[in-house]
Amino acid sequence: MNNIKIFENDLPPDIDLSKEKVIGIDNEALGLVLGRDPLTLVQLGLESKQFYLIKLNRETYNAPNLINVLSNSSTQFIMHYARQDLLWLKYHLKVEPKNIFCTKVASKLARTASSAHGYKDLVKELCGKEISKKEQQSDWGNPNLSPKQINYAAQDTEYLFEIKKKLTKMLIREKRFDLFEKSMKVIPTLVDMEISGFKLTTFEH
Repeated sequence: MNNIKIFENDLPPDIDLSKEKVIGIDNEALGLVLGRDPLTLVQLGLESKQFYLIKLNRETYNAPNLINVLSNSSTQFIMHYARQDLLWLKYHLKVEPKNIFCTKVASKLARTASSAHGYKDLVKELCGKEISKKEQQSDWGNPNLSPKQINYAAQDTEYLFEIKKKLTKMLIREKRFDLFEKSMKVIPTLVDMEISGFKLTTFEH
């Protein structure tokens, strides 16, 4: 676990990620209800397989160094189910990553013959690896994360880079990449709607 570094409250100022072109990101929370369930952990992963886990201060959510990284428009942030991740980040950290790539949306646009678009499914299908999601619903509020939780948290960004590359090739091949790019511009608006209390069913007939 030498390639996994864990920090309390914020990234230390001596870690400079400003030159990273692509960063994988994932979040862990104590549930899925915004305003009730706190965001507890932010995971950043690099293509070099270096991982940074930031255990947030739930009293203040004061993490200026992390926010500075996430505010860098020169960095592209890969997420699986970006709408959920962006929702947590904006609500709790007041930060809005601008340059995003959602592997779940990319999969739904590129892999229309499949109904399996979860992260575990994509890792198996595109990376040829079997991963466990058993720790997903473990206690992420525990101040002492277990080795299994730590490895799980890093794993949730580890394969995003390979998935992104393979889905991008598929989208370009099927002439759907332009549609994908347009869809990425819509997600921040959906996040704003949810934070304002509107459900996405607002658009249903």
